[in-house]
Amino acid sequence: MKIKAYFFHKLLALILIPALLAPAYAAIPANALCTPKGYTLGFFNGVWNTKFEADNGRDALRNLLTDSYNSENVKYETFYNYSGKNPGSGATMMQDVAEVFIQRAREIDSSGEMGNRFEYFWDNLSGDKSFTNKIRNFLPSAALILDQIATSIMNKLIGAISSLVSNPPTEATYSLHKTRIEALSVEGQKLIFVAHSQGNLFVNRAYDYALTKISASSIAVAQIAPASTTLRGGHLLADIDLVINGLRLTGITSVPPINLNLPASTADASGHMLVETYLDASRPARAQVKSLVERAMQQLQAPPKQGNVGAFTVTLTWDGQGDVDLHSLEPNGMQVYYANRNGNVGRLDVDNVIANGPEHYFASCDAKVLQAGTYSFGINNFSGATGRTATVQVSTSSGGVLSSKSVNVGAVRGSSGSSAPIPVVKLVVSKDASSGAFDFLAQ
Repeated sequence: MKIKAYFFHKLLALILIPALLAPAYAAIPANALCTPKGYTLGFFNGVWNTKFEADNGRDALRNLLTDSYNSENVKYETFYNYSGKNPGSGATMMQDVAEVFIQRAREIDSSGEMGNRFEYFWDNLSGDKSFTNKIRNFLPSAALILDQIATSIMNKLIGAISSLVSNPPTEATYSLHKTRIEALSVEGQKLIFVAHSQGNLFVNRAYDYALTKISASSIAVAQIAPASTTLRGGHLLADIDLVINGLRLTGITSVPPINLNLPASTADASGHMLVETYLDASRPARAQVKSLVERAMQQLQAPPKQGNVGAFTVTLTWDGQGDVDLHSLEPNGMQVYYANRNGNVGRLDVDNVIANGPEHYFASCDAKVLQAGTYSFGINNFSGATGRTATVQVSTSSGGVLSSKSVNVGAVRGSSGSSAPIPVVKLVVSKDASSGAFDFLAQ
């Protein structure tokens, strides 16, 4: 059975558009252009989260842990992943779940109306039964099928995570996380990574990569409801988590052990959601999560600082040998690169000529020095990097990553390429005349 076109359009609008077209924008007061060095907590989101939902998870952790620890600043960033493709059908896994919902809903309502009602679909996905309970009240005979719908969706969810465990994402999926790790390591940040659900598949790779840049004393991991078969830090898994514990039924027997007993709640029938179960203020998991993260942070030491925090920073990495150069063109026309490392606004403080990067440009934290206007960033394959892929990432000190773009480095051009680098990304900086606040928009 095919899902009607308009259902797909609504589904894509709700799921794909927020993920792929999240605004690359930040607004920052002039007196907060740069946050002090300290901790960066990176949140690795769970299954099928839109960027908006992933940021909600990050903010829930921030509300739990606050903005300082041991008298040092803690900033929070989302290490987003969108792993919603079904490798078998090519459709998104969310579309597969929607298909299950529509098919089973027709058993209650042959007109198809219920299957077209999104509130019932999200009810079954989230565990909040406000709408489906209304159906139970006036149509008790539907109760069994409603339960079957919830079970079918749960099975799809378990199957999707199982597929990710068995068929991990490609290397390209990790490149954006790696570039951010490079920047934070260069800037001397202590790193605490917190992952939920299938985000643990990504956090394991991120942690392993970070260890090639900094020592184990500068990074720690806290793993919540881990879908991964191996761990890099302490974990919490509830006995009522039907999703992760259900993985054992798919043949993945090395899921971490249960170490948290929780009472069930109608807020989340799956027992798996981050906010609704593991951060639920009415149950003990919330305090356990706080303790897990703070224990991980307790012994962290800052890595050696190689670069600077800026009002915004630009980081270049590439995937192998060779020398790829970052070129930063400031609004006043000043080009900052290896032969002219000091600009009027910022500086190239890290230059790599061997392999992989990073190269790192930072803009001044002084509101009197930071210029409004358009900044352009490009790359040049100076030597030995033909066939490589480069990633350029723009971040603000307070807002995290604004844009990440990957391009082929092109042919070797040596110093002749410095006059016309391959354009990758632009950043428009504007200043509010009344408040003095700065807006940053990546294009």
